Amino acid sequence: MSQVSVSVIGCVQMDLIMTPVTELPPPGATRFVDALGLRPGGAGANAALALTEVGVTPRLAGALGDDELGRWLLADMQAAGVGGELLVVEGESTGMTVACEAPGRDRSFLTYVGVNAAWNAAMVPPDMLASDNVLLCDYFAAPGMQGESARALLGAARAAGAVTYFDTAWDPRDWPPDSQAAIHALLPLVDVFLPNEGEARALAGGAPDARAAARRLQAASGGWVVVKRGGGGCLAAGPDGAELTAAAVPVTVVDSTGAGDTFNAGLIAARARGAGWPEALEAANALAAAIVSRPLTGRHALNSRPAAP
Repeated sequence: MSQVSVSVIGCVQMDLIMTPVTELPPPGATRFVDALGLRPGGAGANAALALTEVGVTPRLAGALGDDELGRWLLADMQAAGVGGELLVVEGESTGMTVACEAPGRDRSFLTYVGVNAAWNAAMVPPDMLASDNVLLCDYFAAPGMQGESARALLGAARAAGAVTYFDTAWDPRDWPPDSQAAIHALLPLVDVFLPNEGEARALAGGAPDARAAARRLQAASGGWVVVKRGGGGCLAAGPDGAELTAAAVPVTVVDSTGAGDTFNAGLIAARARGAGWPEALEAANALAAAIVSRPLTGRHALNSRPAAP
């Protein structure tokens, strides 16, 4: 596994996780939560840290602001062995997301993109794209990486012989036609597209279910589409009508933020070491299950911070 070559291009920011949050209080009111965690986040950081758990040390491209949060994050990521190439941009602020979690409901996120608004393809070291596997993630959380920047990165990685992986995250504009068209234009450059079910169905024009969405998106890409379904496991659609499913691993979920990014890491690592698709999907589910069962803090031993007071 140490010889696996992976580059991750995505956001590195601070995540503040609060639980339980079933709804925001009305204006002027206050509600208390039972627990919170403060830790490195963003799809790029989440995937890179998860890769280290399975013996892969990826190269990580991301941007931090020249501020206290940025210095905190940089120290954590360097301690984990994946922060050496992060870009610190003078005069910019580090991004941050507040994740609101509660049992029985999906998470909600409030994100300040900060430095990621100005980050673009020209800031990514070109030789990162020569890795055997390249993951581009957090498309909608990094406005400077959208459109032609994403096309340039995916195209250059493809030209260098990389297997390209792509995860958009949720569109904060709720998938208007121009967003859908932009993603569809990129899919022919993607070997493995990694949406969750809501994203897949939205991108597939409101497809009635995950299977229909996966098939429509696979027709657009020509590669593989893996739809992540949380507790419902995952579904993959590939060339020549291939279809696979893998059940989720039963686990008590403590903190689901970053589960999809961890799934991506497990899949990439398994495929890179030669696993077939059924085995790789099972490995991805297993890694995601292991991560979401851990506490809000201490998720990754090398870089955990204590909860904020």
